[in-house]
Amino acid sequence: MNAVILAGGKSSRMGSNKAFLKLESKTFIEHQIDLLREIFNEITISANTPSEYKHLNIPIIKDIYLNKGPLGGIYTSLINSSSFYTFVLACDMPFVEIDLIKHLKSFLEGHDVVVPQSNKGLEPLHAFYSKNCIAPIKRELDNNNLRIISFFPQVNVKVVKLDSLDSSDKFKNSIKNLNTSEEYDSLKKK
Repeated sequence: MNAVILAGGKSSRMGSNKAFLKLESKTFIEHQIDLLREIFNEITISANTPSEYKHLNIPIIKDIYLNKGPLGGIYTSLINSSSFYTFVLACDMPFVEIDLIKHLKSFLEGHDVVVPQSNKGLEPLHAFYSKNCIAPIKRELDNNNLRIISFFPQVNVKVVKLDSLDSSDKFKNSIKNLNTSEEYDSLKKK
C-alpha cells in the first residue's frame, strides 16, 4: 500500500515552506517519511517544485491539473499510485501517529474513503482514498469545485469519529496542522 505527502501548498500564512520547518533535529517532512516507512511499501511526495524535495530521495509527482489545490494533488496521487488504496497526508502535520493510520486502515474494506472526524470536522488530508475516487474527483476538478469533500457523496465514505475513541486525545494531536508562524513559535517553546 502507498502513501503520499501533499507538499504543493504555497504556505502563504506561514511565510516559508511548512514541509521544511524543524521539529527537534528533523524537518516535518523528514519525520513523516520516517514514520510512513514503517507501514507503507511506497511513499511519494506531491509537489509542483520537485527540486526543493530532491534531497529526500523520494519519488516526486507534479499535479496533472495545476492550481487545483489539494484536490488536484489527491487526484494526481491516485492516478500515479501502484496501489488501489493510498494514504494522503498534508506536509504540515508533524505529530502523525502510526496507531491512528493503522486504525483508519482497518476500515478500508468496502469503502472508497476512510477519513477521521475531529470536533472541527472532517480531516481529508489525513485519510485513505481508493482508485474509485479518480473519476468523481476529475468531475469536480473539471467543474472547478475544489473542496476536497465535494466528491464524497459520489463514493462510499467511512467517517471515523475520533471523539469516540479511547485514544482520542493522542489521535487529535496526530491530525493537528500548523498554518501560521505564531503556531510554529508556540510549538518550539514546548
